[in-house]
Amino acid sequence: MRNFLKKIYTFWCAIVFVGLFIILFPFYLIIIFNKNWHRHCIVVNRIWANIALFLVGIKKEFKGKEYIDVKQQYVYCANHFSLLDIVSFGFAPQSVVYVGKSSLAKIPLFGYMFKKLHVTVNRASKTHSYKAFQLALKKMGEDRSLVMFPEGGILSRKIPEMARFKDGAFRAAIIKQIPIVPVTLPDNWIILPDEKIPLISRRKMRMVYHEPISTEGLNMEDVPALKEKVYDIISEELKTQIEYEYQ
Repeated sequence: MRNFLKKIYTFWCAIVFVGLFIILFPFYLIIIFNKNWHRHCIVVNRIWANIALFLVGIKKEFKGKEYIDVKQQYVYCANHFSLLDIVSFGFAPQSVVYVGKSSLAKIPLFGYMFKKLHVTVNRASKTHSYKAFQLALKKMGEDRSLVMFPEGGILSRKIPEMARFKDGAFRAAIIKQIPIVPVTLPDNWIILPDEKIPLISRRKMRMVYHEPISTEGLNMEDVPALKEKVYDIISEELKTQIEYEYQ
């Protein structure tokens, strides 16, 4: 019976998220066709995420937003266990550019929007990865922050333990000489698991912003230490949040 109710709830969530996106798609098109407006896609993202989560009864909780200066560019680095992670950054404090896997571009309508406003990458190709990295820096310009999932996809086989981080996010922060913000997403993998036919669970979606880490004066030799520091911060928070949940 419980599994049947989950299937009904999952079907409702799909209708809500897809239906709202179709309604909002004309607004994305308006933004897409004017490059100077690309940074305003965050407004439509917030509308989509807020209304969708409200209609499916998922509450949200944000911690650490006081660390974020909306006038400052950042590279946001988060753990990645669920497709819901992309929706989470619809609540980012500022306009962001995502770097996502190339398969996202194949999703009808959404893929067109994502490819035009953000960056898709085929990580199996070093050439494509390099070009995607350069495009991400270009799309950031001077007023958009970057969202990267440094695991390079949903790769962990021991969730909530993360896979090893790749270098891209940390290289971007050093090149731009902007701070990195570690972000912990402790619940998305439980709400929307990475399964072939996932069933959605209704629970609070939490998002933890950690204190920004300066990259001022750092160079590429500092990438390994920076990568390890961010990994440890997110990993420790994942353990803390999960332990708290089951107390």
